[in-house]
Amino acid sequence: MDKIIDQILDLAKKKTGAAEVILVEGQESPVDFRSGKLHSVEHKEIKGAGLRVVKNGRIGFSSTTDFEKLPELVDHAVSGAAFGQQASFKLPAGCKPAGIRTVDPRLEKFTTSQAVAEGQKAMGILAQKAPELKCDIGLNKKFYRVSLANSRGFQGQYDKTSFSYGLGGVAVINGSLTFIGQSRHGGKLELDTLKMTDKIGSLYHDAQRTAKLTSGKMPVLFAPEAMSLLWMSIAMGVNGKAEQKKTTPLLGRLGEKMLDPRITVSDDPLLPLGLASAPFDDEGVCGARLDLFHRGVFKNFIYDLQTAGILGKRSTGHGSRSFSTQPSPQVSNLVIAGGKTKLAQIIKSMDSGLIIYDLLGAGQSNIIAGDFSVNIGLGYKIEKGRIAGRVKDAMVAGNVYDMLKSKVLDISSGTEDVERNNVAMNTPAMLFDGMNVTAK
Repeated sequence: MDKIIDQILDLAKKKTGAAEVILVEGQESPVDFRSGKLHSVEHKEIKGAGLRVVKNGRIGFSSTTDFEKLPELVDHAVSGAAFGQQASFKLPAGCKPAGIRTVDPRLEKFTTSQAVAEGQKAMGILAQKAPELKCDIGLNKKFYRVSLANSRGFQGQYDKTSFSYGLGGVAVINGSLTFIGQSRHGGKLELDTLKMTDKIGSLYHDAQRTAKLTSGKMPVLFAPEAMSLLWMSIAMGVNGKAEQKKTTPLLGRLGEKMLDPRITVSDDPLLPLGLASAPFDDEGVCGARLDLFHRGVFKNFIYDLQTAGILGKRSTGHGSRSFSTQPSPQVSNLVIAGGKTKLAQIIKSMDSGLIIYDLLGAGQSNIIAGDFSVNIGLGYKIEKGRIAGRVKDAMVAGNVYDMLKSKVLDISSGTEDVERNNVAMNTPAMLFDGMNVTAK
């Protein structure tokens, strides 16, 4: 692959002064079960190259999966620069990447047969714990190499593993279609089959009872799975693109106390075996753990090279892309500090309220502004510290920034890894007061 990079850079240098190549090569092995049966076992190649050039001050880009047509790749990128955005950056000459773990040797050795066996094991357990659930299971192992080089001399390369494991299903419970699921996403082999099936069995059991809910303001406990919606809003708010477009409520608020002082949110691209961990970003800028909010105070936006250049700032090492797209700012691994109270104790402390595990329809909300009004996909009414039953046909609404600043009652000490829209997060559960809930 180094030879491919050299060939592309040599061709590009003959036509333009600045060029950058990213190569990705590897394999993935997805195993899928649908409705309780093995559906597919696949082996896919991951292979592609992306070329970004700066010609006469403008950006051109092209990508390919056909390494026999490298001259065409360069021609397309150079010719496209005539219509590209004005470049506001210089390619980095180099950095000193931190030594981090991005490869799990156990995952390298994990075979497709073992994945099938694990899926069958999970299916057997769920048949006992949640017999009416029509289960789907997916296990996907990836192993790939990322190589990056540019015309200023930067050269970097690292190997990476990732693993996703999701299981769940639907059932008609008390006349209502109910989805219950669990998933894991990360850079390491995490076969939490027993823990995940136990959780699904518990949620399934509690869903057998239906609780009547009256519309109004009430305490709502967001489980880590539901918290992912709130952190997605925060991830969009701290994005330098949102600052550039003046669409974030955080504009001009650096240094202000925007959240509850118990909340610290960090971005950590060096998290060992994290889903988005890497020694440098997709533009060759070395990153480091960065506080976005420290004890509630807004500390940092995140930038890639172009966005930082437009705003007169420096890249924070958050340029993200695939080989077929241009870079843009994106958080890596979000890490949210836990509190002091166990989740079970928080539930016991609630006289009346809701606990929510899944939210539906966030796409209709103005998430970047923090506003949301969403259906409760899976939630339960709590009465006198106990689960009273599942709630149906209910919605919850609020503003993320208002909730995280003035409505936090408690934060769980335990945290869980969750993922939403390809963003990895490690988050506690949080209890909010006075949430607007609507029920039929």
